[in-house]
Amino acid sequence: MIHRHGGNHRGDVKQAYREIWEFLAKDEFVVLDTETTGLDSPEMVSVAVIDRRGNTMLNERVRPSKPIEPGASEITGIRDADVADAPRFPEIYAAFRASVEGKRVVIYNSSYDMKVIRNTCAQYDLATPQFEPWCAMMWFARIFGEWDNRRASYRWQRLSAAAQFYGVTQVDAHDALGDTLTTLAVVDAALEQARRTIAPAAMDPLFPL
Repeated sequence: MIHRHGGNHRGDVKQAYREIWEFLAKDEFVVLDTETTGLDSPEMVSVAVIDRRGNTMLNERVRPSKPIEPGASEITGIRDADVADAPRFPEIYAAFRASVEGKRVVIYNSSYDMKVIRNTCAQYDLATPQFEPWCAMMWFARIFGEWDNRRASYRWQRLSAAAQFYGVTQVDAHDALGDTLTTLAVVDAALEQARRTIAPAAMDPLFPL
């Protein structure tokens, strides 16, 4: 059973839609996703970046400096043998940096992916590219509204839950490129809802201003 956060959830939803509209509706952004070696000092084994219109800017598998954890392989389907001939991260670093440097970057679970990026760059003494991350997962938690009493915050939801909520098709789950495309579809659906929410001429009665 989903427990909403009392009477505050409606206000949180309205504010969340205002924020996504202000942050993403008018400016260009890119969407990033990584697949990794696991939870222990994770490194990239795959990375994808797409632009605002869904065009692929980067889609590479990466040979990490450490073995892929079995649990990670079970989720992504990527094993050590699958990346044995892939480039090391320094070989794709210039392309990766060019795809995100100075940009607004949408990520589903940005805290984890940022950790992956920092760890991978540090492994090769490379500077972490500077960009502005925006976490679609934390934003959607406010929309979904499942309250976690222990943490006193909204519970994070999987990308599949966000896709289902907005009625979009999930593309190749746990594939970096597929997850960027699904995240973009969720963002586009959320922006359409935001437009209906905040535009007086197309007001959604569920979310009056």
